[in-house]
Amino acid sequence: MPKNIGDRPLKYRELRKKLRDLRGVQEKKGKGSERILYHPNINGKPAFYPVKCHGEGDELSKPVVRAARQRFNIPIEEFY
Repeated sequence: MPKNIGDRPLKYRELRKKLRDLRGVQEKKGKGSERILYHPNINGKPAFYPVKCHGEGDELSKPVVRAARQRFNIPIEEFY
């Protein structure tokens, strides 16, 4: 594993697959082009994270990937 591992941009479908496989995160449709990533029990509370998605192949920026990973309590070493 590289020393300077950090979050990197991911396509929406890659992020959704990683979150689903690691934590069982579900996807719900929001208003317009917004998708809601949802898990019913993270530390005893439901966790939601809204993401703009204009298509499955949209690339999400580093801060969006980091925020989603942190919202669902996934350590960076486990995520990549």
